[in-house]
Amino acid sequence: MGEVKSLKEIAAREGADNSYVSRMVNLTTLAPDIVAVILDDELPNHITLFDLAVDPPVLWEEQRERIKESSFT
Repeated sequence: MGEVKSLKEIAAREGADNSYVSRMVNLTTLAPDIVAVILDDELPNHITLFDLAVDPPVLWEEQRERIKESSFT
């Protein structure tokens, strides 16, 4: 119980789309200070959680630069 073998299995259990689950898992790799900004509801209005969840850079400094530059396209 509590163990799954894939994101696809999580999606099936939750009744969610595979891509949605994948994006939500991506949010777990965000830098702690970015998470704090999200939780404090201080994320700039032009940046959405979807923006952050799609293919985030692995390195935290690159995540910060991406937000700073607002290069979400």
